[in-house]
Amino acid sequence: MNDTLSSFLNRNEALGLNPPHGLDMHITKRGSDWLWAVFSVFALILLCYAVMFFIAENKGSRLTRYALAPAFLITFFEFFAFFTYASDLGWTGVQAEFNHVKVSKSITGEVPGIRQIFYSKYIAWFLSWPCLLFLIELTASTTGENDEISALDMVHSLLIQIVGTLFWVISLLVGSLIKSTYKWGYYTIGAVAMLITQGAICQRQFFNLKTRGFNALMLCTSMVIVWLYFICWGLSDGGNRIQPDGEAIFYGVLDLCIFAIYPCYLLIAVSRSGKLPNLSLTGGFSHHHAADDVEDAVPETKEANPESPRASGETAIHEPEHETEQAVEDTA
Repeated sequence: MNDTLSSFLNRNEALGLNPPHGLDMHITKRGSDWLWAVFSVFALILLCYAVMFFIAENKGSRLTRYALAPAFLITFFEFFAFFTYASDLGWTGVQAEFNHVKVSKSITGEVPGIRQIFYSKYIAWFLSWPCLLFLIELTASTTGENDEISALDMVHSLLIQIVGTLFWVISLLVGSLIKSTYKWGYYTIGAVAMLITQGAICQRQFFNLKTRGFNALMLCTSMVIVWLYFICWGLSDGGNRIQPDGEAIFYGVLDLCIFAIYPCYLLIAVSRSGKLPNLSLTGGFSHHHAADDVEDAVPETKEANPESPRASGETAIHEPEHETEQAVEDTA
C-alpha cells in the first residue's frame, strides 16, 4: 500500500518537464504535489457539478439551474488555474524587495533573489469572483423573506461589488510584478477598494436583503478569508517572508474554502429552501428611496382631477349663487 502511494507521488514530473529557470526561489516537487492534490479536489467537484447540471436540465427547477451555472464556472476556472499552477506554468520571475527568503546557492547572483510569481492564480480570481458574488446575491434573494426585489437595486449593488473586487485583484497582480517598494502602494489601494466593496456587500446583504442565521455567518467568514488573501500576499509576493511552497499551501487552503466549500453550501441552500421572488423596477428599495417615491407621487394626486373648482381657479360659493338666480327667474 505504501509502495503504491509512494510510486504514485513519484510520478509527478511537472518540474522536470517544465523546469523553473532564472529563479532563486520557486516551488519544489513537494509544493507541486500539494497543488496537484488541490487540482484533484476541484476536478472531483467539477465532475459532480457536470452530472448535476445535466440532471437539473431535465428534472431540476429553474432556480437550481441558475445556481448551478455560477458554481460550475467557479470550479472550472479554479480547475484550470491549479492545473497550470501545479504544472509549474503561468509564472514570471520578479526580483524580491526584501531578502528574507535566502537560498544556499544563488542562481541569478541577485540580492535579493528572483522570486517565482504565478500570475495564473490572479487570472483565475478575476474570473471566479464575479460568479461567486452573483451566487451570493442569488442565495440571499431567494432564501430570505423578500417577496419582491428591485431589479435596479440588484444590478446597482452587483456592479459595485464586482468592479470593486476585480479592482483589488488587479491591484495585487500589478503589485506582485513590481520589485520596488511602490508595490505596497498598489497593495494599499487594493485594500481600500476591498474595504469599500465589503461595505457595499454588508449594506446589501444585512440591511436590504435581511440575511440572517447561518447564511450571515458564512458570509462573514468569507469576508475574513478575503483579508487572509491580503495577508498571504504580504508574506509571499510582497514581503518575501515565506517560500513559494508555503505560498502555494496558503493560497490552496484559501481557494478551497472560498471557491469549493462556500459555493457548495450556497448551492445546497438555494436548492433546499430557495424560492424566486417577484422582480420589479421599483420594489424593494430602502426607506429613503420609498420616501422619494411618495414625494414624487404627491403632485400627480393633486392634478388627478383638473376640472374641480380649485383646479379651475373658481371658488365653490359662486356656483350655488348662479343656480339660485336661475331658479328665481324660472319661478317668475
